[in-house]
Amino acid sequence: MFNRKIAALAAAALALTACGSQPQAPGNDKTNALTIATTSNNQAPMQAVVEAYKKKTGLDINVTVADTAQYQTTLRTQLSSGTAPDVFTVWPGSGNPGAISILQKAGYLADLSDRPWAAKIEPGTAETMRIGGKTYGLPSKLDAIGAIYNVATLKEIGLKTPETYTELLKFCADVQAKGKVAFALGIQTDWVTQLIPYALVASTVYAADPSFNDKMTKQQARFAGSGWEAAFTKYLEMNKAGCFNTDPLGTDVTASYNLVNTGKAVGVVQVLASYSQITSTAPKDAEFGFFPLPGGDSGTNPVPRGIGVSFAVNDEAKNRVNGLGFVDWLATPEAIKVWFDTAPGIPAIQGAEVEAAPAVRAAIDIIAAGHTAPFPDSGWPNAQVQAAHFAGIQQLFSGQADAKQVLASMDEAYGAG
Repeated sequence: MFNRKIAALAAAALALTACGSQPQAPGNDKTNALTIATTSNNQAPMQAVVEAYKKKTGLDINVTVADTAQYQTTLRTQLSSGTAPDVFTVWPGSGNPGAISILQKAGYLADLSDRPWAAKIEPGTAETMRIGGKTYGLPSKLDAIGAIYNVATLKEIGLKTPETYTELLKFCADVQAKGKVAFALGIQTDWVTQLIPYALVASTVYAADPSFNDKMTKQQARFAGSGWEAAFTKYLEMNKAGCFNTDPLGTDVTASYNLVNTGKAVGVVQVLASYSQITSTAPKDAEFGFFPLPGGDSGTNPVPRGIGVSFAVNDEAKNRVNGLGFVDWLATPEAIKVWFDTAPGIPAIQGAEVEAAPAVRAAIDIIAAGHTAPFPDSGWPNAQVQAAHFAGIQQLFSGQADAKQVLASMDEAYGAG
């Protein structure tokens, strides 16, 4: 299943939440304990690196796991109450409750500028972990959004992956005629609602205007009246064309993976960070591929590229020394091998080499060719925009709102920042 080695490019989306119920006092003394938390899509690689680190250090390490939405809510609550873990993950920008800008502004993050790995982060990624010239997170992995598909299912129905939006709609109809669905969609899980719009705006917004996020910041552009409206229209058009399973609002993310692994759906539009979770319940001989979701008919389809797994240290950590040591170790070749052997992906530390699964290699090749767009929320000023987006997509699919109304609510939330 794995092929050639790759040099590291960037980071992906590991989320760490909190543990403990009693407020903890910060400490610089070495202890025998370490608390960590992670999102469910990173459970397997986190377990692997923790087991390796336990053998190396003898530390008593407590790891908790939660879905992304629960993690983000819990993390903020625990940080404000002094019960957060020693190590947790952050996202770049300020687009969600676990984003660096939001957490650093509140004083929750330890300055990691002097750590031995800080100068080894892949250029273009390092800046996303900095505020005011200081580094507050270790980006471990690059992320991308696209269609992760079951090669055997595609071969079974005798179709090719689409290269234009027009071909995409025909692909959906042809797959449906074979008794399957093109893409499993589980938008009962709120964070999944954003993935297809993000994939589509790579073409409908950023292909024509790479500076769109800067224009939004300068109040020279809005969601309403932009390529976002075309993306939302196409999202609904895809649904009407039978691209998705029935009742996506009643399907959660885990059920969507099951549809792919049982051959009922060809693929799922997801972050590459979810690859290991998708494949963890697939047959052992299953092979997966990756292609960009076409948002237009140009034939060149960019993928959203951003940071996925990123680690931070609680500035008030009770086990601060151990937290810093663990994050330092995660940047070493030994830990990188353990992590990426368990969860294939693209490391962010320069010089790291890992084996690339075919699906990961396909994403790497697209990125290397320069066919990329940003994760839109990396430029958003607050977490309210993302919340408005999540709720708005669910309202679109339930018929409670139209695209213009959802975009107006996102513009209102953006202005609140």
